[in-house]
Parts: sequence; C-alpha cells; structure tokens
Amino acid sequence: MLRTPPSVLTGDWVGHSQGRDVADREKVLNLPGVISALLGVMAAVQLFAVLAPSSLVHGFYGAFAFIPLRLSFALAPERVLAALGALPLDQGAEEIAVQLSDGPLVFLTPLTYAFLHGGWTHLAINALTFAAFGAPVAHRLGVRRFLWFFGACAVAGALTHFALHPLDATPVVGASAAISGTMAAIVRFAFTPGARLGRGAMDGRGTRTASLSQLGENRQAMLFLIVWFGANLLFGVFPEAMGSTEPIAWEAHLGGFLFGLLTFGAFDHWGRRV
Repeated sequence: MLRTPPSVLTGDWVGHSQGRDVADREKVLNLPGVISALLGVMAAVQLFAVLAPSSLVHGFYGAFAFIPLRLSFALAPERVLAALGALPLDQGAEEIAVQLSDGPLVFLTPLTYAFLHGGWTHLAINALTFAAFGAPVAHRLGVRRFLWFFGACAVAGALTHFALHPLDATPVVGASAAISGTMAAIVRFAFTPGARLGRGAMDGRGTRTASLSQLGENRQAMLFLIVWFGANLLFGVFPEAMGSTEPIAWEAHLGGFLFGLLTFGAFDHWGRRV
C-alpha cells in the first residue's frame, strides 16, 4: 500500500490417504482462478498506466485512487473548506471545491484503489504476497465469498486510513490492505492441527476456524501475529527498509488485517451454511 505523490499519477514512476494428502499439497501450489483473475486485472491496470498517455493516466488514477480529502469533502464540504482556511463564498474556496468534487465515484474509491499500483515493483511484491496468502483463503471460501472478503478488507483498510488522515490529499493505491486481510485469515485456520490449505479445505472436512481466544493459546499463531505487527510498524516508520521511496500507508494495512482477523470466522461460517 503506497501513498503516492501526484507525480506517480503520470505513470512514471489433507485427505484420508497419503496419496490424497500429497495431491492436496500439490493443489496448494496452483493459484485459484479468482486469484489469477484479480492479479490479471491489476496487471492490466498497470499496463495501462505505462502505455496510455500521461494525461489519461493522471485522470484515471485521480478518479480511482483513494484520496481521504476528497471523501471528507463529499461527506462534509463546508467543514473541509473551513479546515483548509477557505471561506465558503471565496473564489479560492470554489476552485478548491471543483478540484475536490468527484461526484458519486468518490464513494467507490475505498475499493477501486486496491487495483491500482505505483509501479511494476509495487505490483510484483503484492502479487507474490497475494499468491502465497490469498490462495489458501480462496480455496477455503470459494470464489463468491472470497471476493466479498477481499473487497471488505480493502474497504476496511481505506476507512482506517481515512479515520486517521481525513484531510490527507495524497492518493493511496495498492492491494496491500486486502492482502493483509488474507494474511490475518490464514492465522484463523492454518495453525490448527490437521489444517488443510488446498481445495480440500472447501469440502467441509477441513479444520474449523479457531476462535480468537484459541489463538491466544496457539504459539505459532501468536508468533505470526507478533512478527506481522512488528514488521508492519517497521515498514510504516522506515519505508526505505522495504525498498520504497514513498510513504507506506501502514494504517490501511492494519485496518485490513484487523478486519480479516475479526471477521473471517463469519465469512467461513457463512460459506459452510450456503
């Protein structure tokens, strides 16, 4: 998840037998179609950012990236203008209002920003992480529920960032918040004995989702959580440690992760009932 300056917007920048166990482990290595499809959309958007005219790319990213200030203006325009030191009737205020007005599209940006990235390196890092952590979750939930989960984690990440930076005009792009949600989901079922991560996780014979209290008794799960929070804090304070020259919206990562951790049981239970 990157907070990109305006210059980036130009485009510059297990089974009942041993044999079945082996088969399940092999299937884990194959990406579910929904993961491949989502990655394909992200790659197509990035290709567009590279090949399309810079003015078109700038307008596209400006419309679909998540910009907290624009959402704040859509919700409470007068309060935003007052916070920016502009009077509602001033000409300067009118110009600011025109720049911030993006119609109803602004309410879609807490989701659409997840499909935009700040470059091929940013996309490649997210793609590798998504393939590793998203695949087991997709195998367990199925296509429809996984899409809902992915989208909800993305929105939760954006809103967390928004709550902490409501007047930030820096565009936020990247699928890291949604991917963080899938990483949290892994914690809820992958560290229990007999956990199934492949397609067998969808057949109802896999392990049940661990409760939050059970996680506290699982050393592996707790270690994963400690490492994740520590790394996210490190990358948030020192983005260069991740090889990034731009600020990292670590708050969005945190929001997506916490949402995934707290709600995955509901998504998993819903998936078993439907």
